[in-house]
Amino acid sequence: MTEHASDGLASKAMLRTAQLAPLLTSERENRLARRAQGGDQAAFDELVASHLRLVLAIAHEHASFGLPLEDLVSEGSLGLVEATRRFDPERGVRLAVYAAWWIRAYMRKHTVANRRIVRPPSTRHGRKLLSNLRKTERALEVREGHAPDAEAVAKELGVTAREVEEMHAALTARDVPCGGVDDEGRGTELRDRGPSPEAEAETREEDRAHRAALKEALEQLSPRERRIVQLRFFGDEMTSLASIGRDMGLSRERVRQLARQAEGKMRQTVMASVA
Repeated sequence: MTEHASDGLASKAMLRTAQLAPLLTSERENRLARRAQGGDQAAFDELVASHLRLVLAIAHEHASFGLPLEDLVSEGSLGLVEATRRFDPERGVRLAVYAAWWIRAYMRKHTVANRRIVRPPSTRHGRKLLSNLRKTERALEVREGHAPDAEAVAKELGVTAREVEEMHAALTARDVPCGGVDDEGRGTELRDRGPSPEAEAETREEDRAHRAALKEALEQLSPRERRIVQLRFFGDEMTSLASIGRDMGLSRERVRQLARQAEGKMRQTVMASVA
């Protein structure tokens, strides 16, 4: 049996395991995590098996960058095991949120090591993405209340999801080692000074709650108030009251009154949601 065929069988076996493993409730997950911390291997294995779906989902995201799916699954599984080993249920964050950071970190490291040169696309769609990707993602996040996926961005810009993913790879990949080389000429990485995965998981949970509160606050506004708020505060630059007035056929003073009224409504909604 060839190595490729063996990898394919391993991937199918993992897929079957992922499909058969039940999703865990928060309570069940916390019980298993505490048992795993005490050295219970069966509890540890159940936690890992129940999150293999996450590895497969993230692997399919990265597979569009040209690496074999089996390799990505293998690397992601190592990240999942590391995350499960470090997971602390007392932090109040679900394992899936925490593990996603480790899974992606292992896959990104493998992608960088095996795909050395990644350039932004030079096609018309590529140039369009390069100019509008970040702005479109911010606008969609404000409108929908959550970070948009590649399909949503692609639909908004009239391109394919694969082109969006390739642009993300081009904008985030590194082609040269930043930390110099070791005695054998291999690249070494600088020590990561960014937030820990624990802190990042907590931040993501807070951001998700804030985005949900913001979306709810916007929904409490009238269409005219919502339009003013979006023009005033959610563009690349703050739009002037006079400019908004011209766009909407209102006086500058009336726009100012409506903006202040909308801010008050939003403040009340947000404060109520976090109280």
